[in-house]
Amino acid sequence: MSTLSSPKASEPRRKRSRAESDCTMQSEDAFSRDGRFWYDDGNIIIIAQGIGFRVFKGLLAAESDVFRDMFTLAKPAPDLSRELVPDDCPVVHVTDTAAEIRSLLAMLLGGRQYMRRVKFEFDDVANCMRLAHKYGIQDLVEDSLEELKRYFPEDFESWEKSLVCDQLTKAITAVNLARLTNSLSILPAALYRCCLLSGKQLLEGRVYMGALVDALSSEDLARCIDGTAKLCTLNVRSAQELFAPLENADCVVSGGRCNASIATIRSEWVEGIRRGSCDVLDSWGQIICSYDRKKKPKPTSPLCGSCISLLKHRDVEIRKRVWSNLPEILELKESVEEAMPQDDT
Repeated sequence: MSTLSSPKASEPRRKRSRAESDCTMQSEDAFSRDGRFWYDDGNIIIIAQGIGFRVFKGLLAAESDVFRDMFTLAKPAPDLSRELVPDDCPVVHVTDTAAEIRSLLAMLLGGRQYMRRVKFEFDDVANCMRLAHKYGIQDLVEDSLEELKRYFPEDFESWEKSLVCDQLTKAITAVNLARLTNSLSILPAALYRCCLLSGKQLLEGRVYMGALVDALSSEDLARCIDGTAKLCTLNVRSAQELFAPLENADCVVSGGRCNASIATIRSEWVEGIRRGSCDVLDSWGQIICSYDRKKKPKPTSPLCGSCISLLKHRDVEIRKRVWSNLPEILELKESVEEAMPQDDT
């Protein structure tokens, strides 16, 4: 994949709160055992945020040259921790959070080959992707990316079946991960989700693990602000196009009554969109079906089954076109557009 022309300008912001930062400055001598990753026969201790993880350096060194080199600098356990490390197991300190290390170890030592089966949480996948990039475990970066694509896919068909994060601000984390690892193909979907956030959410970023904040870079924040305005306008235009009169020889209702219903539906819904919705990729399918003339009680603007089918097909085609135009709408680099699979429209 192509790299961005100005990575420094696009660098996302990830910061710690003052309380969390103060915690990391405590004496390196003090640490407590992790409740999950502390093996009595482990031969290296990784300390993050005052939490010790006693694991096997051979296994980690085999996965990462960075780990291998780091372990050569391991030091004897500090005096204040002798009761925790009776056999003088060496220790290394890392600047990662304990939660990040825990996620990475869970993948490397417990379920890497079963990622889909285990159903790791979004934050576990994000932590693994971030640390796998840092420690040079490229295949784990790629595995984590495939998981992220379940939420932020790179083609329209996958978008239709994609998962929605329980917290919409996780899209900010996805954007930053895409920038960090140069995984540009998920940027359109992730930035689109960011456009659905409120201004307050965009400015404050996403707070997670109690202290860390993921915030968009100034360039991506500008893309979302401008993109939201464009998408709002496009949403109105798309609805007007969707509910334009049909030429349907198979319409079973005489007198052009289906087109009269469509005109009424159009006026009702377009007015609502003008109040600010920008979710132009949201399907109209259920709303269209709610006007089925066979429903009871009969809707006030009934449509025959044939006209409903045509409207649903038109809805999909309009949204496909919007999807293909997302890189332009969101002012992404040409390299992003090249990284995205092209939909057959």
